[in-house]
Amino acid sequence: MKWLNKILGKEEVIPSTVTFNEIDTWLELVSKSLFRGLGTNADQLYKEISDTRDRLKQDTTELQDAEPKADMPDTIAKIGLPNRDKLVKNLYSLTEKISIPTRTDYKTVLSFYGATHSNIKSALGKSSKTIYYVRSLFPDEVKEVESDLKRLRTALNLLVTPIKGKESKITNLERVPTIVRDIKDLKSGIAKEKENVREQAEESSTLEMRIGTEEKRLRVIEDSEDWRRFKELETELATLKEGLTAVELEISNLFAPINKELKLLKKQDETGRFTLTPEERKAISAILSTPIQALGEDINEYLRSIRKLIEGEGSILKDRKREKALKWIDHLLSAGLSAIKDKRERLQSKIEEAGGTLSDMTILNDRVEVEESIVSANGQLTRLQEGIARAERHVVSLEEELTKKEGVLLETLERIAGMEIEIQF
Repeated sequence: MKWLNKILGKEEVIPSTVTFNEIDTWLELVSKSLFRGLGTNADQLYKEISDTRDRLKQDTTELQDAEPKADMPDTIAKIGLPNRDKLVKNLYSLTEKISIPTRTDYKTVLSFYGATHSNIKSALGKSSKTIYYVRSLFPDEVKEVESDLKRLRTALNLLVTPIKGKESKITNLERVPTIVRDIKDLKSGIAKEKENVREQAEESSTLEMRIGTEEKRLRVIEDSEDWRRFKELETELATLKEGLTAVELEISNLFAPINKELKLLKKQDETGRFTLTPEERKAISAILSTPIQALGEDINEYLRSIRKLIEGEGSILKDRKREKALKWIDHLLSAGLSAIKDKRERLQSKIEEAGGTLSDMTILNDRVEVEESIVSANGQLTRLQEGIARAERHVVSLEEELTKKEGVLLETLERIAGMEIEIQF
């Protein structure tokens, strides 16, 4: 704080060390040092410019009220008077726009200089011909106005004399607030991203604990007697279904050797070459469509009916096919189809019983619920971890940019001060 005391003591010494939060005060001190005497100079010239403005306004009024000489040719008066009105209007507008500042810092001085210089240029514009025509009518009054304008320009030039040659330093002074704002924004962004990382890390920790708890629940379920019984029933059911499939395949294979002959009988019946009785037609259709379901009927009676048909009607099948069919029907009649039927029904009954028992057990639903909870939590955890990784990369990027900006700020301050500077961030 020693250098602040120097400021209060009016010592215009530029400190070599400045804290980041006090850069504005440092810049104010630097401005005073760089533009020493600017305030006194500006105060004096503000007054001179104000007086000149008032004088210009008075001389403009006199120009407006002036009368042409009596011997002035009408042609000159005809051109000069409209141009006089135009010039007077522009001069009044100029005097109204010259507003003397109350501050004398370099920013205010430069702003006032630029605005007033631009207003003078705008007011007069390309008015050399206008002034020429008006001067022809009112030479004395125009001379006074031109003198006022000249004094005004001279005072404006003297106003910025202490600033001349320091344009690069002014440019750097103007850059500092933007750089400072960028640094503050970067710091704010870094803090926000770090807070985001912290919050997501807390959520991740909570999820990991939840996953651990659910995994313990899953192990308890898998170690339980209910789960062991469920798996045994599940295995038993699969074995029963495999057995049922094998029995049904066996049934299909038993009837396959006479399928062609039965299809031929059916076709001859459909084409009218031979007419089957309703019982014979029913028996053949049942065996051809679903031999498994045919077992549910009186399958032996069906087979005897078909055998009687083939044996009694020699014209239906050729001898070799006829003998083959009869031989295989005899094989089926002696194959114990009723035992196979009973076996299938027992398997179906056991499958229904095991399936019913499994469906009544809630242990599987409990396990599925826990597994889905674990999957969901793992998905959330993965997304959070990806978000944390992105945020951390963003923090690194922002910190790198912050380091660059701090370097730019240091270089800018050193260019302004013309010496090495230390910034305490």
